[in-house]
Amino acid sequence: MRGRRCRGPDSTAGAAGMSEKIDGIEAVRAIVWDFDGVLNRAGKRDGEGLFPWQRKVGEELGIDARAMGQAVFGRDKAALFEGREDVLDRLADWARETGAAFDPEDVLEIWFQTDHDPDPELERLLPLLTQAGLAQVILSNNEARRARWIAQEAGWAGQVDAVFASGETGVMKPSGKAFEQVEQALDMLPHEILMIDDTPANVAAAEKRGWLGWDYEPGGAMALVQALMPLLVRSQE
Repeated sequence: MRGRRCRGPDSTAGAAGMSEKIDGIEAVRAIVWDFDGVLNRAGKRDGEGLFPWQRKVGEELGIDARAMGQAVFGRDKAALFEGREDVLDRLADWARETGAAFDPEDVLEIWFQTDHDPDPELERLLPLLTQAGLAQVILSNNEARRARWIAQEAGWAGQVDAVFASGETGVMKPSGKAFEQVEQALDMLPHEILMIDDTPANVAAAEKRGWLGWDYEPGGAMALVQALMPLLVRSQE
């Protein structure tokens, strides 16, 4: 299938004797990045099932982070991630119901900052791709408040051409409408777009639409750079 992650023989590629490549990459004019799990090294749950930001919220604000997480994210998560409900309202409701004394804004501040851990190798790659003439956007399933923080406070809007977040667009990956919105904004054909995502279902949906896709794996920056080399050399031509 076009765009499916492929491997080709290469005697110089190390012990495995394989090198990464993406079929059809020569036609690519834009790269669509996932955020959490790719550009941002998302936190993982600990042995007790808590994300690092939840544990920090519990420690700094003295609240039951597990109960808070269940109340806020344990029901109808799509309503948050499609912008139909506000995460701040859910936090305030839980505080009133439990009598917990905390400022919901403080929870968001700890969450956003703790969960922001950009991959330095991929950050260095972005300007090289821009120099090579590639358009670059972020397409992320994120609720609206964190999406705005990522774009504005964390500065990602200055590193890519646009940030598409489900909390603001109202549609989540892997819906085809999410991809259609990007195509229209870029004014490009599907085969001119490469999606880099760590969720196989999202990559598969993009490829079904005609995009090229790359299943990103943790720590996979080097393999990705090798696969993108045909694009990077454009700036040298």
